[in-house]
Amino acid sequence: YNEYKSYLRMTELERLMPAAYSRLLQLQQLVDAYGKGDETAMSQIIGLQDQLAGDCERLDILVRKEPSHKRHNSKYRYDQLVHETRDLSQTLVRYRNRRDQRVREEEERNELLNRQFTANSNEDTILALDGAISFNEKASASNQGIDAMLDTGHSVLRTLREQRSTLTSIKGRMSSLISTLGLSKTVMKLVERRSAHDQYLFYIGCIVTLLVMFILLYFM
Repeated sequence: YNEYKSYLRMTELERLMPAAYSRLLQLQQLVDAYGKGDETAMSQIIGLQDQLAGDCERLDILVRKEPSHKRHNSKYRYDQLVHETRDLSQTLVRYRNRRDQRVREEEERNELLNRQFTANSNEDTILALDGAISFNEKASASNQGIDAMLDTGHSVLRTLREQRSTLTSIKGRMSSLISTLGLSKTVMKLVERRSAHDQYLFYIGCIVTLLVMFILLYFM
């Protein structure tokens, strides 16, 4: 009964935020299962994605209505939820691309193995078959290398976003402390420079990752 009374006293934001994170955890598990070959997880993934999209829309409205002394923390948790949801969507896209690639490779392999050969063109056909198989193996290896680079770049960008969110939180707290203690603006300028520096590193990392991917795709 006491727990029920506590639940009634909770605001809609306080009830919806944990529920959204719970759905996010379920989505993470389903995406991992799909990446390991569980095709049946896709229907549940689509349903959870729709629910999370609705949660994020509602939370965006509720966060804006929060009192000023609670809004900063709520906004931080909301931003983390949105970032992690987008990360999972990108991971799902990569898994689906890999699956489609494997299906195409299997279809091409079966087509080559089941092709009817004529007696007069056996030698030419065998050479063409060897070349096609070799090209297919190289393309598969290149695709795996690019996927590995994408995963690495994705992890780096996610880490940079988390650091940026942390610095933003620290900046807000320092602003409150500075206004209370009457400290000089020099400390704030140092924090802003660090934040700007990290933002530049984030953009540079994006550009370098794209350049490396472009070079690999161009020369392979």
